[in-house]
Amino acid sequence: MFGVTAVGTATAGYFLSLGSVGLFVLSAIMLRAAVTDYKLPVLIILIASLLALVALLLSLGALVFGQISQLNVPRSLIAVVLSAAVFVPVFLAGRALEGMPMINDIMTDITNPPQFEVVPTQRKAFDNSLELSEKRLALHEKHYGDLAPLILEGTPDGHFDKVLALIKSRGWKIVAENRSEGIVEATDTTVLFGFKDDVVIRLTAENRATRIDMRSASRQGQSDYRVNANRIEAFMADLKTASDN
Repeated sequence: MFGVTAVGTATAGYFLSLGSVGLFVLSAIMLRAAVTDYKLPVLIILIASLLALVALLLSLGALVFGQISQLNVPRSLIAVVLSAAVFVPVFLAGRALEGMPMINDIMTDITNPPQFEVVPTQRKAFDNSLELSEKRLALHEKHYGDLAPLILEGTPDGHFDKVLALIKSRGWKIVAENRSEGIVEATDTTVLFGFKDDVVIRLTAENRATRIDMRSASRQGQSDYRVNANRIEAFMADLKTASDN
């Protein structure tokens, strides 16, 4: 009646799926290159996921209600796979964001937070600020107040090389290291989108032991999906294990 056929629907779904993949790849390139604020690439990802959803519905509809003999089945299946590969991860990421606090700078000491010295020179103007307002610290205390420093026997100098070794084993880029002050700054970069999280680790002598504080802050984004807190907890656990052995 409206000139809509299963073949036409499948064709539209196929090309929309290709378009959604193209937009997704474009956004990934923009994020990795860090040429602009993250909001534009993320908007492109949302548009890509919307196109992918439409393509997925069209392709599945054509396969379910169309005559297989008239369809280019391999192309329709490709469209289903491509559109699902774009839409499903974005949808799940959106669902995972529900209930997450809008905070991206996590630390083990909010009273005397470890400070970045060299990292700020590598951040861009549109990256998140490293300034800690009372509001941000209060939000941190509410959601991450259980994070605590690690106390190890021995001197800071005795644990400094262990910290460096763990950082290198994780593939983080060491930005600065100051053994005399017990400070290490590093950057962790995600594989797909190239999101960068900056880390500073501080070793201080305390009651004939070493207190190790850590701070992990995302350069872009409002919520970090608890990535920074998980990074701190995992690093501290591995450092304790390395020190016990």
